[in-house]
Amino acid sequence: MVFACQKDSFLKEFKTEVVSCKPAKQNKKDDVFEVVLEDTILFPEGGGQPDDKGMINGIEVLQVFRRGRQAVHVLSQHIDEGAQASLVLDWERRFDHMQQHSGQHLLSALIENKFGYKTTSWELGRVRSHIELHCKCLTPDEIACIESSANAAIRGHVPVCVHVYPDKTDPELEEAQTRGLPDDHIGPIRVIEIKGIDKNMCCGTHVDNLSQVQAVKLFPDVDSMRGGCRLFFLCGDRVFKHLGRAMENDRALSKCLSCGPDEHTTAVERIQTSLRLANKSLKSQLREIAYLEASQIKSSLGGRTFIYIHRENGDMDYINTIVNELGSLSIPLLVTVGPDKGPGQFLLLASEAEVNELGPRLSELMEGKGGGKKKPIPRQSRQSET
Repeated sequence: MVFACQKDSFLKEFKTEVVSCKPAKQNKKDDVFEVVLEDTILFPEGGGQPDDKGMINGIEVLQVFRRGRQAVHVLSQHIDEGAQASLVLDWERRFDHMQQHSGQHLLSALIENKFGYKTTSWELGRVRSHIELHCKCLTPDEIACIESSANAAIRGHVPVCVHVYPDKTDPELEEAQTRGLPDDHIGPIRVIEIKGIDKNMCCGTHVDNLSQVQAVKLFPDVDSMRGGCRLFFLCGDRVFKHLGRAMENDRALSKCLSCGPDEHTTAVERIQTSLRLANKSLKSQLREIAYLEASQIKSSLGGRTFIYIHRENGDMDYINTIVNELGSLSIPLLVTVGPDKGPGQFLLLASEAEVNELGPRLSELMEGKGGGKKKPIPRQSRQSET
């Protein structure tokens, strides 16, 4: 069955009749109903395109999916069979899907026509969409060529037409790509034609002129995958929303970095270099502090039976330096690093018997201190090291 939404993607309201309304058996959490109508303007999910949203008699449509030749509408309330159904479409969502889907047809056709790479699948995502291509990668020049050609076609006001053929024996179908059509298919076949560019079988909703796609933007980073690659893209209003977010980011970064957008990269690289030098200097200073503290302890052991050292800004390098300097002593050594009220680390170096006795108690104490948790470092025993 070809639905009203597939015959005219621009229908925003529609009246029809309820054929059936039954409880959804598979839904155990909520009481929802599966409603079948004589016809619908709400597109059921399929062909890489998500379902439409909208209202039926003022009731929100939670989901629309295809079961055989029927479109099933999932509602939270019951509607009587035979009752009139007034449908209102979420037009903003629909038009966005139309822009992305027609844009995908355009891109897939251009990629195959220019470079011979076939589209194996695609997905209309919530933020950005992607096409899966039967090629290892796309070069920057190829991506630039595809984007330029797509936007030229959009500026050319190329018509987009819907053709519905009675069955697969129609001779005009020979001009269209019908890859994926089952051998046992019976009934009408719907084809989307972009004049002079593409003619392809499709179930989704589309614009009626490429000018309504407005613009196409391809992302330069292509994801490699087994047997192909993914090309990500935006069409229509999504391009302008993405540009708006980018401009907001530019504004925020300009304020943080005290420079204009053209200098952001240089400013960040300068900060990263300074940070690396500062971290290197900090590690060196912590290592020197560890040597000094270890020397002071060794020179003033007296009758000490236990050594405890804590440094708030210490790290693993600090701990290892302390252990290397004091590990040969015959008394237990506990080193802790990290803030008093936050996550940290500790190491206990002692005999196996002392580790077995003190280790669990220290772990329990550290985890309960100040509302934070100390991440335990594997406890060491002198016996196991020798």
